[in-house]
Formats: sequence, C-alpha cells, structure tokens
Amino acid sequence: MTTQSRLLDYFREVVLVDSEFRLRGDGFYDVRCICALELRSGVEHRIWCDQQITCPYPLDSGCAFVAHYASAELLSHMSLGWPLPENVLDTCVEFSAMTAGVRRKDQGRSLVDALQYCGLEHITATEKDEMRSLAVADKTTASYSLSERTALLDYCMSDVSSLQRLLPKLEVFLCSN
Repeated sequence: MTTQSRLLDYFREVVLVDSEFRLRGDGFYDVRCICALELRSGVEHRIWCDQQITCPYPLDSGCAFVAHYASAELLSHMSLGWPLPENVLDTCVEFSAMTAGVRRKDQGRSLVDALQYCGLEHITATEKDEMRSLAVADKTTASYSLSERTALLDYCMSDVSSLQRLLPKLEVFLCSN
C-alpha cells in the first residue's frame, strides 16, 4: 500500500517507526524489535534486536520520524545506543489535539483508538494484548523462538502499516490549522 504523505513536501524522507520492548527497571528497555517504513523510498526495516546494530533509517534534519506515542520509540533508540531523530511527529499527540472536546470520555488515545475513531481497519484489543504479553515476557531477546520472533515482527510492522493509514487522516487536521 502506498500512501503519499504531505510531510514529503517538507522532508526528504518520512520514517514511520514502532518498537516492541520490555521494561528493564533502570529507565531503559530490552528492545525486542523495531520496524520502520521509509515512505518515499518504500524501504521496510524489520529488525530483531538480539545483537548490536546501528540504526538503518535516516534521522537527520531532512527526515521526519513519525510514531504513535513517540516517547516509547525514542527510549527504544536510547536503549539501543542509537541517535535520536531531529524531527519527531507523535500521532498520539496529534490525535489528542484533533479530538480534544470531541472524543467521548470512554475513548482512549491508543493507536487502536485512533484508528477506530477514524474508521480505519485495526487489530483487536485481544490480539494487541497477546502480542504485548509476548514482548514483555521474562526472557532474553535471544531466547525467543523463530515463530515468536516472526509473530512480534509481524505485529510490530502491522502497527507501522496502521500509522501509514492514520497519517493522512491526521494531516487533514494538521494542514487545516
């Protein structure tokens, strides 16, 4: 699926990012995986973080880093010793601004909530909870089975795909204000 983002009018590249992790208890994460999509080039990154790697996608001033609840992805970068992006767009913040005073009290700000609000396809809360449980399991990243790794990477990339569908809905709001 190719979705053209208005952000590409302003940035050389727009990178949509999601990560799965377990809290370590020291302010950092055991990052299980990171998935990203570079919108202009269409390059996908599915990274299992069981060894030392460098960030494969651009983070410089010509790029926009887009994530839902971006502080989690930024802390994943810090936990991996990766540099932080220069330009960050947090779709959770933008969704909150877009729906301020309109969203019902029982509606949250999660990615699933934002997708549901915008009438976009999304996974169930049960599926999301199952994958989160797998990500926070009390085990080392290296000890995940191949099927568990595949499941987490597929889930992580599904959140990136969801961001890709959500971004144009938020841009309508962003560009009208």
